[in-house]
Amino acid sequence: MKLTTIVGLFCLLLVGCSSQVDSHKYYKFTLENDGPSPNTLEAKQRLYIDTISILGAANQQALVQYTDTSRVNIANFHYWAEHPENMLAQATQSYLSNEGIYTIPLSYAGDDLNRYMTLKIVVREFAGHFTEGAILKGNWYLYQHQKRNKILLSSSSFSLSNTLDNDGFDALVIAHRKNWQSLMEDVSSHLEQFDK
Repeated sequence: MKLTTIVGLFCLLLVGCSSQVDSHKYYKFTLENDGPSPNTLEAKQRLYIDTISILGAANQQALVQYTDTSRVNIANFHYWAEHPENMLAQATQSYLSNEGIYTIPLSYAGDDLNRYMTLKIVVREFAGHFTEGAILKGNWYLYQHQKRNKILLSSSSFSLSNTLDNDGFDALVIAHRKNWQSLMEDVSSHLEQFDK
């Protein structure tokens, strides 16, 4: 009887110790403008936002880090609060709306596609890097629709990196936010050319 009690207590102790694993952490960033929000009815222009595509290992909710030139670490307990494609699409819409551009997800476009431009962003790398901090690489494309065809008006590749202020995932998320902010500033400046 004593042996059974001791074994039982030992099993309870093991179960209790094994359940104290680090809790999962979820991250999200948004882009906000400090100035007054523009009235979307008086927006400078209208723009359809196509889906944001992330290629490769970063196309998942777990945060991704490159530990050296050929190794990838996928976090076990650190996740984006939603799929990063959705988060980046929301950040893009928020930023451009704050710039006075009336943005509409392409999936909600009506029959008037020919009247407005469409922005497509393809991300090749969206990860932490062992020496460069947060990296963001890819291309963006600005299209005009004509009947059933898309005409490329402008495109650009981007390669951004932002060092981390501190160690850890919190600093990585802040650096990712700064990279996306820089990308949006570039896209917004190109959109101004077509507003004239």
